[in-house]
Amino acid sequence: MTSAGQLLLARRLIVKIGSALLVDAETGEICGVWLESLVADVVRFLSRGQQVIIVTSGAVALGSSQFNCLGRPLRIEEKQPAAAIGQVRLMLAYEQSLKRHGFAAGQMLLSSEDLGNHHRRLNAWSALQQLHKVGAVPIINENDTTATAEIGFGDNDQLAARVAQMVKADVLVLLSNVDGLFTEDPHNNPLASLVTEVRCITPEIEAMAGHSHARYSSGGMVTKLMAAKITMDAGCGMVIARGNRPYPLAAIENGAPSTSFVPLAKGRGACDTYANCAP
Repeated sequence: MTSAGQLLLARRLIVKIGSALLVDAETGEICGVWLESLVADVVRFLSRGQQVIIVTSGAVALGSSQFNCLGRPLRIEEKQPAAAIGQVRLMLAYEQSLKRHGFAAGQMLLSSEDLGNHHRRLNAWSALQQLHKVGAVPIINENDTTATAEIGFGDNDQLAARVAQMVKADVLVLLSNVDGLFTEDPHNNPLASLVTEVRCITPEIEAMAGHSHARYSSGGMVTKLMAAKITMDAGCGMVIARGNRPYPLAAIENGAPSTSFVPLAKGRGACDTYANCAP
């Protein structure tokens, strides 16, 4: 199935947004025009009766300017307060943009322990149900103020995959700084070709993965393939596409280059409403 087909047919979508798309690397400020276009895409999905959950990075990047540390990695003692400061700015940007379309933003901060513990996972599941019922768009981020390198997800690609697994999503969209999975790292080899469809994560597919070149991003193609394993095992499709263009979801639907990961079986992803199944 094409990426466009996955988005059009999905009843429940997870959209993951990285820091490099949301935060200007030079100024440390929100890319407001881009965010407005992304939210317009999300609202269009909602108007079609689809459920959308946003998994977003950006808090640490937005808060880092407070510590005069733009351009260098943060120590853990800097990262945690930077996340606390930046999360306020991040949610304000989403809230203001969604409000212009008549929607509310509902913040959820999750840790690996939340999704690894049955009772905490049920609580997160219940909160997501209620947010959808009142017409709010869930905005999820890792709880970086308490997470450490030892217990955290490490990147929001895997957090998004775990959320997709939990809510039985139909498709996870990972917006990246490349068009999708290439046969080689396109930053190193401009002749590398795009892989448009993947139905199984083989050793050959894994060998194609490179690493992130973005200053703020903690992920890369390796983490995206790890996310694909999680989602495909759960019966959820996944799409990797370039996000650094206006209206990135509309671009996918209109045939922009991308990689579609198609699970062989729908599995546990087949669920009409949250009430019909449990984590």
